[in-house]
Amino acid sequence: MDLNFISIILDIILTIVTGFMAFATYKMARSTNESVEEMKKTRVEANSAEVIMYFKVENNRMYLIVENIGNTVAKDISIEVEPELKDSHNKDYEHLKEISFLPPNYQIKAFFDMGFNYLKNEDNPVKYKFIITFTNIYNTKITREYISDLSYIKSVSYLTSESDSIEMSLTKIKDELKNTNDYLKKLNN
Repeated sequence: MDLNFISIILDIILTIVTGFMAFATYKMARSTNESVEEMKKTRVEANSAEVIMYFKVENNRMYLIVENIGNTVAKDISIEVEPELKDSHNKDYEHLKEISFLPPNYQIKAFFDMGFNYLKNEDNPVKYKFIITFTNIYNTKITREYISDLSYIKSVSYLTSESDSIEMSLTKIKDELKNTNDYLKKLNN
C-alpha cells in the first residue's frame, strides 16, 4: 500500500473522531451552561421574597394577614383586592394597600371582622382575589395572584352557636346580678 493512501485514511479517521469529540464537547458545554442557569434561577428563587395575603379565622375572629414567607426583604409592596375589601361595618382597608417593606418571615395581622357579623350579610363576598406586586432584593418586580375563599366558614356551625352562647351567658350574668341586687336591697330594708 501506498503511504500517501494510508496517511489520507488516517487523516479522514482523525477528522471524523475530532468531529465527534467537538460535538461531544459542545453538548457537554451546553449541558453545563443549562445547569449553571438552573442553579442561578434556583438561587434567585431561594433568596427571593414571597409575599402572600390571606384570611385567618381564630375563635370566630377574622384577620387579614400579609406575610413574607420568603428568605429576603420584600420592598414596595402594593396590594389590589377584587372585589373591594370591606368589613360588616363598611370599613375599608386602605392602610394595607401600600407597604414599604416586609422582612422575611414577618407578618402583618389586621383584625377584619367577626365571622358571624360578616357572614350575616348575604351581600358580603366570600371570594376575594389578592393581586400583590413587590420588588425583591434583585430589584425584580414580581406580581402574584391569590384567591381567598371564605365559603368554608359558612358551613362551620360554631359561628352562630358561639355568639349565641356568649350572649346567653352575658344575659344570665346580668340576670344573676339583678337578682343579687334585689336580694341585697331586701336585706337592707
